[in-house]
Amino acid sequence: MDAHQSTMTLYDIASGPPIRPFAPNPWKARYALNFTHTPYRTTWVPVPDVAATRTKLGIPASRKHADGSDFLTLPILYDPSPTPQQEGAFVGDSLDIALHLHNKHASTPGGRPPLFPPHSVALHRAFNVHVDALFSLHSLLAGYYMPLDPATASASRAEFARRAGVARWEDLEIPLGSEARREALAAFETALGSGLAVWFVRRDEGPFLEGATPMYADLIVGGWLQMMRACLPEWEELRGWQGGVWGRLHDALEEWAGVE
Repeated sequence: MDAHQSTMTLYDIASGPPIRPFAPNPWKARYALNFTHTPYRTTWVPVPDVAATRTKLGIPASRKHADGSDFLTLPILYDPSPTPQQEGAFVGDSLDIALHLHNKHASTPGGRPPLFPPHSVALHRAFNVHVDALFSLHSLLAGYYMPLDPATASASRAEFARRAGVARWEDLEIPLGSEARREALAAFETALGSGLAVWFVRRDEGPFLEGATPMYADLIVGGWLQMMRACLPEWEELRGWQGGVWGRLHDALEEWAGVE
């Protein structure tokens, strides 16, 4: 199998032009691909086509909406050669993608640390749930400003409003500069401080949870920080919260933030 045939494919959610990644879970997968030096290319999927793409590929939902219906979203990774005995495999969850890459790259090049330290997979699953819940609770601050494609933005916003149980997309806005927004940002800052920053206890050694040594848990947080960078008008303010822990982590992860 030549290099092109062995290149993996990451299905990611496309922003409006110029196309760039912005969704947190595909960012987690992208970080993991870059961290493991895995050759890949990106298939960009417009927001209105995400559910149909997942259905067409035959990948069951890995998440549910609040009403219990399937949440058909991305990322999806296609590995054309998962094992010497198997041809082609789809992986449809960001953490499972990271585990797939971790297992495939058991011997790490150049002394790079593994994605998952020994005996940490269960802890990573719990941490992923925790981080997703924390950021999701405050995600409307950023989500209202997603860089949607103007050609399909109306349909996308109508669907997001339907999921949120409101009549209009505009009902989800927390106006810039308003007292309501200041209160929401303060609540977000407090939540990040008490619910996540307290885990970064080795700051004198480096920007990661384990100080100088990155692992997949850092990429989980980094995926959400990438969404904040792309969507949150107050991103520069967030970078400085909790003594700058988020800005330092985001900057340290830039080594693995390339877009293939």
